[in-house]
Amino acid sequence: MDKQFTYLFLIIVTIAGPIALSFDKKVAFYKNFKQFTFSAGITSIIYIIWDIIFTRNNIWKFNEIYILKYKLIDLPLEEYLFFIVVPYASLFIYECIKNYFPNLKVGGTIPWLTIVLFSILMILLNYTKLYTLFTFGLLAIILLIAILLDSHLFNSIKNHLFAAWVICLLPMSYVNGVLTGKPILIYNDAENCTLRIGTIPLEDFFYHMLYMAIMIFIYEYKKSTKRLKPN
Repeated sequence: MDKQFTYLFLIIVTIAGPIALSFDKKVAFYKNFKQFTFSAGITSIIYIIWDIIFTRNNIWKFNEIYILKYKLIDLPLEEYLFFIVVPYASLFIYECIKNYFPNLKVGGTIPWLTIVLFSILMILLNYTKLYTLFTFGLLAIILLIAILLDSHLFNSIKNHLFAAWVICLLPMSYVNGVLTGKPILIYNDAENCTLRIGTIPLEDFFYHMLYMAIMIFIYEYKKSTKRLKPN
């Protein structure tokens, strides 16, 4: 395979399974496509803007060897596809867990409060490093808002969201391992905490959690408003 197709190949691998299984009768993910499009669209726009700003400020950059030659506002075409494919795969995993394990319990609010405290610690230790500051700062804010201001919605999704994130770590570790191992995405270590699991910066795991949290909060809110609408 030509090296310039490496990132595109990773995207195809990521989406193949969820697309093939989206019509599973128990999950029937295709029925919620409008809610997915809305929630993933809003979240991806936020992340793409974040991505553009960080790329322009050399917090990370893309290795030209492993990407196609097409760019839009400093980002390769594959990066835009990434923010379609990864949300779809993540939300699909979340829906699978919800439908197959509706009564799942994985610690309730305690894991989330632990993550908030860990995020605050990471901010205090790395407040001058922008990737660390933004990732853990936004994660702590989003989780605190969810826990304190909309406890009913948070309580309805907290167990399945946490389980979905843990399961997503497996395919994410493969994809991000290739992205950072070759590397396709090159990080400026002056802007992160420099802790890595394999070749993956620690922040990446919580960057993904933040994405899933925002998207799934919006997704479930849209689904709840749909159920309340009169026929």
